Amino acid sequence: MTATNYNFNQCKLCKSLAAEPGYDLGDAVIYVCKKCDFHFLNYLDGTSGLNSNAELSDKSYRYIEARLADGEQNHQLRLELVQKHVDLSAAKALDIGAGVGQFQLLMRGQGAETWGIEPSHLRRQYAEEKSALRLNPELVDDPYWQGGFKDHFDLITLWDVIEHVDFPAETLAAAVKLLKPDGMLLLDTPSRMTLPYRLSEFAYMACSKKMSLFLSTFYSTNRYGHKQIFTPLQLEGLFLSCGLKIITRTKSYQKKSNRGNRIILVGQKNNRN
Repeated sequence: MTATNYNFNQCKLCKSLAAEPGYDLGDAVIYVCKKCDFHFLNYLDGTSGLNSNAELSDKSYRYIEARLADGEQNHQLRLELVQKHVDLSAAKALDIGAGVGQFQLLMRGQGAETWGIEPSHLRRQYAEEKSALRLNPELVDDPYWQGGFKDHFDLITLWDVIEHVDFPAETLAAAVKLLKPDGMLLLDTPSRMTLPYRLSEFAYMACSKKMSLFLSTFYSTNRYGHKQIFTPLQLEGLFLSCGLKIITRTKSYQKKSNRGNRIILVGQKNNRN
């Protein structure tokens, strides 16, 4: 599937031709599937710009550096979750949407052999210069992975990734093909069932579609911006349809998980796939 001339009336989740414009954000529209209630933006990145050779400038370097601390605590909590399910000392692990490789380095510190996918040339360049870490630009559905790494990985992670990709169902299915039987896939993503999102939906309808409140903060037409937001049931259904048995589901990495606003899932690949 490609982004060229995509028909947004086709739901990106259930594939039915039941999606209609739901919420106008000004620069884009959130489509709503009348069959499965999936919400997705009428914007796709496509493949343009993926092979950019732009150099890492001082400004870009500082921008990346300023945001490294934001992910450090989450990555440590994610590592603790991974270690509950996978013995990293003997694992082959793929991190999809690796950023500058922070999580890969944590896994390597526990003995894992790691690979990383990162479409941003600048982040790949930073990772190589800062940590001597080579990240791959090829996306997970590329022949590079699908032809050479089928049933290869013990662990695949997608941290804050599935909401950014053009085609989430295809991305997850492609990732599962790279897992060994009984291999583990872990991801997290924002939940659509948060109070700000639901209040924004109500305000939009109550104010004759003239007030979207916080909806525009959930989506973005910037490259690698949020293109869809899942409910927990929708993402769990996608896991099952891709051949993943759900091992753990939670809303937060903190102990009081009922206060979370995330979807955090651990899935295991079925033997028959």
